[in-house]
Amino acid sequence: MVGRVVAGGVPIAVEDHGGHGQDVLLLHGGGRSRGDWDAFAGLLVGNGFRPVAMDLRGHGESGEAPWSWREALGDVAAVVEEHGLHRPVVVGHSLGGMVAALWAGEHPECPLAVNLDGHGNPTRPDQFSGLDEGRADDACREMTAFLTEMGRGLPEWFLQVMREIDALDLFAVYRAARCPLLVVSGDAAAFAGMFPERLVPAWNAYCLWTRRQLEAVTEEPSPVRHASLPTGHDPHLEDPRALLRLLLGQLRPA
Repeated sequence: MVGRVVAGGVPIAVEDHGGHGQDVLLLHGGGRSRGDWDAFAGLLVGNGFRPVAMDLRGHGESGEAPWSWREALGDVAAVVEEHGLHRPVVVGHSLGGMVAALWAGEHPECPLAVNLDGHGNPTRPDQFSGLDEGRADDACREMTAFLTEMGRGLPEWFLQVMREIDALDLFAVYRAARCPLLVVSGDAAAFAGMFPERLVPAWNAYCLWTRRQLEAVTEEPSPVRHASLPTGHDPHLEDPRALLRLLLGQLRPA
């Protein structure tokens, strides 16, 4: 059943997939829509959950509006309230995963938040592990230029999304988590295909930096855990059953 929730004057499209049991709120990635979750939502219903998926502002059938993390979290809160979701598990992919991680910092009652392969983009030379200072500076400059060129012609609201991502310190967000937070990584090598060959070493260096930062966070006393799946950037589309098993393992430990 598809409905609308108005959050701060913005209509937010919401799809309740039915089912009974633990509520699960599903957040899609940037430039995508709630339909990405259809197959996974069906699996959740069959395993005793009630999944609800929403279109983030500016996406799918939701209204376009200024974009910020605070406004996105307000939209999520409005959906939770209007649909009567009780302490929902919040699972997000990419952009939605970052929203889920921020939710974890504000909702200690949340049983689990999941960031599914939402690692952001490199913005500083120190994020290119294994490259010396000069090569790291060059890698950062070339990567920034490439990503900027990719953004040409995109609508302003989406460019604002990208600026919000670039300004977010995800590892500070992880360290601020107040409920269990699972960060899931796909195979970063599969994502390297979007870059020209000259930038693949830089991308790999950034992925190495990300893994090391995640290892540091999970070694600290914190509610953050990390897991990997042998998929690309879209585990919920490529292997939804593997993602379900991972989720069940977190919520129903043996």
